[in-house]
Amino acid sequence: MPFREKTAWLSLIPTVIIWGAYFWVLWPDLSDGSLRPSTVGLFIGGVVLLTIVQVVLAICLAIASRKDAEAPMDEREQLIDLRGARAGFWALNGAVLCVSALWLLKVSPLVMANGILAAMVVGEVVRSGWVIAGYRRGR
Repeated sequence: MPFREKTAWLSLIPTVIIWGAYFWVLWPDLSDGSLRPSTVGLFIGGVVLLTIVQVVLAICLAIASRKDAEAPMDEREQLIDLRGARAGFWALNGAVLCVSALWLLKVSPLVMANGILAAMVVGEVVRSGWVIAGYRRGR
């Protein structure tokens, strides 16, 4: 498995697990539109935990495969990365458009803010998944 495919996996898996757990726990608050003090703490905890997990995993991966980590991207890897970024961009834009439509329904600011966060998570998951698929297909 190429080094950059491994880094895409290291981005995808913690993102899905941590933000999936965040939205799972937060769902009752989003349903009734209430904002509890624990909601802000939950968000900050998710950001901090995701940052720590991804940094630690990236350092471990770079140490384990130092030679691959230092190698520059070749043309195929650049193309895979660009295609992933484009797919993530379109997914993010589509999700933000859907969240913007919630404004017409007069949803609470908590729902709008978490909708934007969900849009960013969707964009990153699509980007990472597209990169992984690109390496799996070989193009």
